Amino acid sequence: MNFAIGVDGGGTWTRAVVVNKDGYELGRGEATGAVVTTHEPEAAAAAVCHAVDLAFANASLSAPGDILWAGLAGAGHDEARRAIEDALAKTGVAESVVVGTDVEVAFHDAFDSGPGIMLVAGTGSIAWARRLDGTVVSVGGWGQHMGDEGSGYQIGRDALRCIARAEDGREKPTALRDLILGHLGFEDVQSLVGWIGTASKREVAALVPFVTKAAGQGDRASKRILQFAVQGLRGHLEAILEVSGPWVDQPAIIALSGGLVWRGGPLRDELTGVVEGCGLEILNRDLDPALGAARLAVEQGLSNRQ
Repeated sequence: MNFAIGVDGGGTWTRAVVVNKDGYELGRGEATGAVVTTHEPEAAAAAVCHAVDLAFANASLSAPGDILWAGLAGAGHDEARRAIEDALAKTGVAESVVVGTDVEVAFHDAFDSGPGIMLVAGTGSIAWARRLDGTVVSVGGWGQHMGDEGSGYQIGRDALRCIARAEDGREKPTALRDLILGHLGFEDVQSLVGWIGTASKREVAALVPFVTKAAGQGDRASKRILQFAVQGLRGHLEAILEVSGPWVDQPAIIALSGGLVWRGGPLRDELTGVVEGCGLEILNRDLDPALGAARLAVEQGLSNRQ
């Protein structure tokens, strides 16, 4: 094996890392989000290929790689996974293509093949754990229509709902109105109705900075939205502890992944208190999911040759 490619694709960003057979990093690339859908897998494949092309350029390499391991949001179901694997195989980006979820690659970077717990809170949300006996369980991950509590999408959607209620007089005025209308270039709240009907999950989640800005200025509605998001993540934590435990032989370690809960993320400080209250110890290093994917690619490539 000459070189392998790892990709981490979520609702906001797609990051690619090229490594040699020893796992040594050769180059990186970054593109827009890659969320897998069964009806249009080509869009996610295009985002992956763009990130990989940039990584190739930075490593002075060219396609195809020996193996690509892509962890992508939305690839948790067999139909979606097969669709994106087929789409990526047709691009010729690598001789062999394996697709899993973005959670899997982040978890692999955090815990390799060992036990642990991970909470992901970015554009979407999910809790994932590998028990001491090696079995895997999850909580959440039901998508924007049925789940994603505590996610960027939920925060953005709740912000729009607060604006609508304030416009009706059902709630007090909120600073979110002018901040979000100004960001989107709209003059009236009615324009938001048409916008959210066509907006992507990523675009709705991109409203989070305006919620945190308004909350920092003392806006009560924004503070409530962020507190509600933390409570949603608390529910994920309590449930994953219940289904993955008991952690009797060693303390339960949790890795936090995603823009809302990484170091400096808007929910990190408050969630840290929640985590500690649940008796969990936070993994004390930043995660690199794309590198976790690259390591999985190397392992898969070596396994294929045995």
